[in-house]
Amino acid sequence: MAPEMIGLIGAVGGTLLGFLGGVYGTWNSIQQTNGPRERAYVKKMALMFFIVVSLFVVLVFVLPDPWNYYIWLPYGLWLTSTIRRSDLKQQALREAEAASKETL
Repeated sequence: MAPEMIGLIGAVGGTLLGFLGGVYGTWNSIQQTNGPRERAYVKKMALMFFIVVSLFVVLVFVLPDPWNYYIWLPYGLWLTSTIRRSDLKQQALREAEAASKETL
């Protein structure tokens, strides 16, 4: 088998495996929610992350050097801050839904 074909198989296979891992992780996150508001929030955040990460990957491959390296800093800052804020909001939603169930 030609080295180019091995590289192509690895690139396509790795991309497909990564995408399927993301879908599986998203599905598990949605299944682990405790209420409708939390589930809606997790779905919204998952869609946003899929869009932004896909856009980032496209930009890394499309932008010329050195610009493709410059997008790593804003992406890394956005990613870490958004994960932290979304975790806090999801926890607050989970606690609010648990409190509303206790009062019923």
